[in-house]
Amino acid sequence: MSAPAAPRARALLTNPVLVWAIVLLLLIPVAIRMFQILVVGTDVRVVDFDVFYIASQLIGEGQAVLAYDPGVMTARQSAMAGDHMFMPWAYPPQFDLLIAPLALVSRGIGYGIFSVLSLTAYMVVLRRLAGPWLPGVLLAIFPCLLIIAPIGQSSLIVAALIGVVCAMWTENRGPAATGIPLGLLVIKPHLAIGLGFAVLAERKWKVLLWAGAVVALSSALATLVFGTGIWSAFRESSAAAAERMAHGQFKLYRMTSVYASLLSLRLAPSVALAGHVAVALAALTAVGIAVRRGWPVRRVLGISVIATLTISPYSYDYDMPILGVALALLARDLVELSRPAERIVLLAALWFWAGGASFIAVILNHGREEDQYSWLAAGSLGLLLSAGLIGRILRRCPARPGPATLPSPRP
Repeated sequence: MSAPAAPRARALLTNPVLVWAIVLLLLIPVAIRMFQILVVGTDVRVVDFDVFYIASQLIGEGQAVLAYDPGVMTARQSAMAGDHMFMPWAYPPQFDLLIAPLALVSRGIGYGIFSVLSLTAYMVVLRRLAGPWLPGVLLAIFPCLLIIAPIGQSSLIVAALIGVVCAMWTENRGPAATGIPLGLLVIKPHLAIGLGFAVLAERKWKVLLWAGAVVALSSALATLVFGTGIWSAFRESSAAAAERMAHGQFKLYRMTSVYASLLSLRLAPSVALAGHVAVALAALTAVGIAVRRGWPVRRVLGISVIATLTISPYSYDYDMPILGVALALLARDLVELSRPAERIVLLAALWFWAGGASFIAVILNHGREEDQYSWLAAGSLGLLLSAGLIGRILRRCPARPGPATLPSPRP
């Protein structure tokens, strides 16, 4: 080991009390919302989980295709909310298989089970990857966890799957153990691109075969259960969601992509997309460089997971638990190789990227009528600063695994 990180920084970032404090802060809004649904029963706003629950009800009624129908979803959501509202359903049919059992229980019970189990799975996987650095990782992504806790989002499940892929790979558990959870990421396929690129760069062909087999089998099962019409409904819903984004029907300040930031500056969609693609290609190039330099697999995967967050033009603050997986893989390197000032700036940048920008926008925009341009989509500024700092710090790593020491940062 190199010269250790400052004792006070290490004590904070590895203090298990911080983990329990954060978990408690996350469970409080879950308990409050569950109480509101089960006991109060009125004036409970519709959130992401409720859309999952409505879709599960339609599946239980044998009408899974209708979950992709804007008219049906608008009517169901508005009835639940007591006011007009609409959140689109654009998940692949494999996700329909996952949420189908929710209809077996009441809305409140389903919300509690979904929220607690997804948070538990995420914490278990993150603990396995981060080891003693788990408190620091949770601290760095705390804003997004606070956003997710009361709304019951699928991103914790997706992040847990990404974490399982990384854990199986770093522990050399074999192609099946790595490829199966990679294939399960078909529930949000655009969030598997960074890892998929790493698999290609490392020439892990058997992993790809296992992942492809899972995608094929899950697709066949979804077709068997829901019928062939589910796929055309899914494609139409996805295209409609992209169209609504282009026409400003989503709140850009909730997004963390370069595309959203440039759109919020009122640049043409084609220009915004070009800027976004340039950043995504740069991130994937960084993965290739890490592989070529012969870095340990933890560093390669950490960079790959960060690259994943640059791919989708529609990435939201609630997708940011994925960042926790990257930080869990890189935490030791980032702490041991960084200077105190860099750690402070990096934590601020990570907070800004992981939902802090959304909180700031909401506070500054309070009381105003919202539209897509109500505030700058500034999350990508945190992305660019965080990625730049992480790259700067990791460049101090040896090119190839060598001595069991890391180079000390210059004073």
